[in-house]
Amino acid sequence: MDEQVKISEEKAVFQETDKERKKREKAEAKEKRAQEKREAKMAGGSVKKGKKKKRIAIVVALLLVAVFIGYSVVSSSLAKNTPMQVMCMEAVTGDVEETLSTSGTVSSEESKTYYAPVGATILEMGISLGDEVKEGQQLVVFDTSDLESKKRKADLDASATANGYRSTQYQSSKNQSEYNEATVGLEELKTMAEQQEQYVKGLTYQMEDEQQREKESLQQWYGKLSQELEIQNNKLAEAQGEERQGEIQDIIRNLNQQIRDVSNQISDLSMSDGLKEKQRLIDAEQKKLEDMREEISKREGKESSSEAGITDPYAKQQQADNVQSAQLTAGEAQTELETAKEGIKAEFSGIVTKLGSSSNNTGAVLEGATVSEGTELFTIESNQSVKVDIDVTKYDLAKVAVGQKADLEIAGVVYEGEVSKINRVAQQNSQGTPVVRAEIHIIKPDSNIYLGVEAKVTIHTASAKNVITLPVEIVNADKQGDFCYVVENGVVVMRRLVTGISSDSMIEVKEGLKAGDQVIYDTSGMIMEGMNVMAVPMGGDVVGENGMEPGMQEDGAASEEEAGTSESGGDDENAATTAGEASDGTGEDEEANLQPASSEDEAE
Repeated sequence: MDEQVKISEEKAVFQETDKERKKREKAEAKEKRAQEKREAKMAGGSVKKGKKKKRIAIVVALLLVAVFIGYSVVSSSLAKNTPMQVMCMEAVTGDVEETLSTSGTVSSEESKTYYAPVGATILEMGISLGDEVKEGQQLVVFDTSDLESKKRKADLDASATANGYRSTQYQSSKNQSEYNEATVGLEELKTMAEQQEQYVKGLTYQMEDEQQREKESLQQWYGKLSQELEIQNNKLAEAQGEERQGEIQDIIRNLNQQIRDVSNQISDLSMSDGLKEKQRLIDAEQKKLEDMREEISKREGKESSSEAGITDPYAKQQQADNVQSAQLTAGEAQTELETAKEGIKAEFSGIVTKLGSSSNNTGAVLEGATVSEGTELFTIESNQSVKVDIDVTKYDLAKVAVGQKADLEIAGVVYEGEVSKINRVAQQNSQGTPVVRAEIHIIKPDSNIYLGVEAKVTIHTASAKNVITLPVEIVNADKQGDFCYVVENGVVVMRRLVTGISSDSMIEVKEGLKAGDQVIYDTSGMIMEGMNVMAVPMGGDVVGENGMEPGMQEDGAASEEEAGTSESGGDDENAATTAGEASDGTGEDEEANLQPASSEDEAE
């Protein structure tokens, strides 16, 4: 840092020396031209006087050159050793308020478009565009004769529908009673019949199983007897002696008899006493089953016939709906009649801003016209609940919030307002720029406010109390953010700033400065970090690097050049006057003929 400061100072000294050299050369050239002009003027006089004037002019020129060179040397020395003086202001705490100024249009917060509440003929409608109406004022009167006839017909239809519904319900209830008698216990009877049927089947199966078991037992015994008979027949064929053969023949006869008995038992198996008893039981239970089935058939027939006369729930609901619809129609007719009798009254005080449905008010409905329900008649906008509509750009959107106070100037009168609504969708204005519509409620409107006029709006968006503030013009900005320059120990230091809200002239500094810091008040852009400077409080006299006041340009060639020209011209005149005095007053002629420096020299 010290090396950079030293290089900057050396460069500045070099530049100042070169500048002084050029000024000295210009002054010498001007003096030479002036001397030549004086010598040419004096050539027409005596030789003695000419030589004397020439010597005086040369002496004066040399004196001027010496003075100028001395002044340049002194100025250069001062510039090298004296730091540049800069205006500074002390960072202090204060208050700052941020506002947003714009314009908008006065409109109503409460607007109502009135439509024909019924289809009828308008008897009276005594309002015009721009009329002021009061709350509760009668605006429209309808002819009610057609609506009264409609009401009577609707009542008759409702009565007929209701009577038909009651008749149907009576018949349905009668059939329902018969149906209930037929069906009470029917399911239980059916269940009992099913159980009886299963019981009969069980007995039958049991008898059949028993008969089958006995038959199988007899058949098994029959087989054994047959087998034994075969064995005895074989023995008979092989037996020796009559006695032995006689014994075997007796056994064979006995076996044959048993076989015949078993065969007879198999044939007469169904005629056994046990099976006959079981069959009688089965027959009795079968009779009970048939009686149950007959009762079930009777009940089902009655059920079917009565069920056909019962109104189903959907038909019943349909009939009930028809009754209700007829009643609603009668009620609507009654309501329409009452509405028509009431007519249309103003729901609030306001101004008639539109007649009919067309925007140019050409479709106004007149007295005697028959209108359909829903026909647009007129629009009334309140002049007691009013607002100002404004458009907010994306740059100011973050500053505006619901609840902020605002000053509204309308026709030269200032009203107090408050931001009441901010739309959540942007729209394009006439220039194609997306803007967000916001509304400002006028807190205490009066009769001097007219809808549709322009209003000047000042929204108080934010304020900060007892914070560090700076003039907005000395807060600089680059890619890294805001900054300013302060003086620390005679050196310019850049301070990065975190800024907050700002007014038209002041800006809040949240971070980067503290009270008492010496902030350089510079708007020229010539201040650079690291420069050696001398802080001068705002309002004090600042002395330039050459020791002159700020009005005398320290490095401005024009100021010094003008001074040099003045000095040169003055010295020439003084020289001429001195010469004139020494030569019997001829100085006036010489002064009158001295030529001024050319415009090119002055520009240099």
